[in-house]
Order: sequence, then C-alpha cells, then structure tokens
Amino acid sequence: MTFASLTDIITNLGLGSTWFWARFTDFVDMITQNDLLLWSVIFALVAGSIGLLVKVIRYFGVKGRR
Repeated sequence: MTFASLTDIITNLGLGSTWFWARFTDFVDMITQNDLLLWSVIFALVAGSIGLLVKVIRYFGVKGRR
C-alpha cells in the first residue's frame, strides 16, 4: 500500500479549491448579469436576514405585543 506524499495532497487540495472558487465566481456572475435573478436573490437574502434577526431577538426574550 502506497501513500501519496504530503506535497501531492497539498497541491491537489489547492487545485480543488481553485476549481471550486472558479465555479462559485461563474455562478455569481450569472446571477449579477440576469436582472430577474439578481432581484429575486437580493429579496431572498433580505427576507432571510430579517427572519434570522427576528429569531435572534426572540431568543433573547423580546416578544411582540399581544
């Protein structure tokens, strides 16, 4: 049984990371070039942020009036 050398493992991890970030960059470019996708993604991010903020506030015991 042979093991890969540490330099080969680090090199391959670097190549995998480069590939992943290239795909992520392509995905972000596709969203920013399409106005319909851009506005829906912005809306989803804002709505999710507000929902997360409400959960955090309720976690610390602040409730709305009832």
